[in-house]
Amino acid sequence: MDKQLFPPNMSAKDKLDNLQAMAHSTEETSYFKNLTQEELDERRETLTENYIKISDLEAEKKQVTESLKAQQKPLQVQNMELLQTLKTKSEKIEGVLYHVDDQELGMMYSYDINGDFISSRRLKPNERQGSMFKLTQNQG
Repeated sequence: MDKQLFPPNMSAKDKLDNLQAMAHSTEETSYFKNLTQEELDERRETLTENYIKISDLEAEKKQVTESLKAQQKPLQVQNMELLQTLKTKSEKIEGVLYHVDDQELGMMYSYDINGDFISSRRLKPNERQGSMFKLTQNQG
């Protein structure tokens, strides 16, 4: 059988009518058809365009992902701080503490800027006031 069943100048409708009249049966299926050089070149061009578009989209995706991560980061940091606060039932504050000593009890008390009690501890040896009447020995 010839590779071309019908002359090239025959209309598509006439080709279909003749095929239907000649065919013993028909079947709906998938099959492979050899392509012309022109069709292959077309497919290569489409493939190249698709790869370029994919590359552009990947770059855009990377930028969007980095932007979203940058937006998420402060929330994640805040969540970690909140979790720590809930675990310890206390909050880390940056600010000035005022340490007030009680020499009689030997204690140092710490207060925040509002005068709220924060913590207490024993006085360190260098924080204790010596007796005002401490005698010094002169060597002479």
